[in-house]
Amino acid sequence: MTGPATGAGQGAAPLLTPGTVLGFLRERGVIDGSAGTVSELSGGVSCVVLRVDTAGRSVVVKQALPRLRVRAEWTAERRRTLSEAAALVAYRDITPDRVPEVVEVDETLMAFVMEAAPPDVANWKSLLLADPHASAGDLPEILGRTLGRWHRHTRGHARLLSRFQDDEAFTQLRLTPFHHEVRRLHPAAGGALDACVDDLTGTRECLVHGDFSPKNVLVGDDLCWVVDAEVAKAGAPVLDVAFMIAHLMLKSVHASAATELRAATQRFGDAYRAAAGATTPLPRPGWHVAALLLARVDGRSPVDYLSAAGLDQVRRAALRLLQGTDVSIADVWDALVREGR
Repeated sequence: MTGPATGAGQGAAPLLTPGTVLGFLRERGVIDGSAGTVSELSGGVSCVVLRVDTAGRSVVVKQALPRLRVRAEWTAERRRTLSEAAALVAYRDITPDRVPEVVEVDETLMAFVMEAAPPDVANWKSLLLADPHASAGDLPEILGRTLGRWHRHTRGHARLLSRFQDDEAFTQLRLTPFHHEVRRLHPAAGGALDACVDDLTGTRECLVHGDFSPKNVLVGDDLCWVVDAEVAKAGAPVLDVAFMIAHLMLKSVHASAATELRAATQRFGDAYRAAAGATTPLPRPGWHVAALLLARVDGRSPVDYLSAAGLDQVRRAALRLLQGTDVSIADVWDALVREGR
C-alpha cells in the first residue's frame, strides 16, 4: 500500500488559520498562486478543518488540536492526524471510491491535505435527523460492504498494522471519555464495560476506523465517502460495527423511527458479514452497542439532539442490558423500544 509524500521533522506545530493556509498550500505546491477562498468547516471539536477553493482545485486541510473544543479539559496527542492520513491512504487503496485522496502530509505541522467533496454534499447524520427515511436507500449496504472490505483486507496485515500500534489517541478520544467515564458514573455496569474494554485493547486483528458513524459519511450525487479516521488503530472489528449501529439506534430515538432504522442496521450488518469474510463471530456485540449508547448520553461527549426523555430512555435500556448477561443486537433494539413506551 502506498502513501503520500510527507514533510520532515517534528516541532511545536503552530495552528493553521484562514489567513495562513493559502501560503501553506502554495509553499507545498498543492495550489498555484491564483486567488483562493477559505472556509472553516463545522461539525468537529478536535481539529482545525479548512476548505480551500481555487479556480483549479478544491482541498481540505486538517490539523489536530491539542485541546478539544469542549467545556471540559480534554487533550489528545496531535500525531493522530498523521495516523489518520495513513489510514485514509490504506482505505483508499482498498476502496478508491469511498475515501478522499490524501495529497500532502506535513509531519512538522501535524497536518494533512485531502481532496474536497463537492460543495453540495451532506453528511448522513444530518439527513437522518431530518428524515429517518434517508436510511431507505442502498447506503446501509454500501457502508456494510465498505467496512467489511476494510476489515477483510487489513486483517493480519502485519506490515500495515505495524503503523497503527500506538493506542494513545484511541485511549484519549475513545476509552477515557466513553467507557471509563460511564464506568465511573455507573459502577453497577462495570463488569460488562470492563469486558468491552478488554476486547478493544486486547485485539489487534485489523485496521479499525474508530468513528464509523453517520456524521462521517458524506453523501451526494454518485458520491459516498467515509472520512474522519483520527483514532484509527490496529484493533477489534466489533468497535466499528457497534459504532454505526449504536448511532443508528440513537437517531431512531430522536425520530421515533425504530422500524426504519432497525431495518437499516440489519441490512448494514448483513452486507458487512458478507464482505468481511470472518468465520469467528464478533465478541459481545450487544454489550458493545449498549456501552456506546451509554457513552453517548453520559460520557464526556453526549449527543446533542436527544431530548431529556430520549436521553433517559437510552440510559435505562443500556444500563439494564449492561447489568445482565451478554445480549444480541436484536435484544438491544427490543430494550430500547420497550423503554420508549
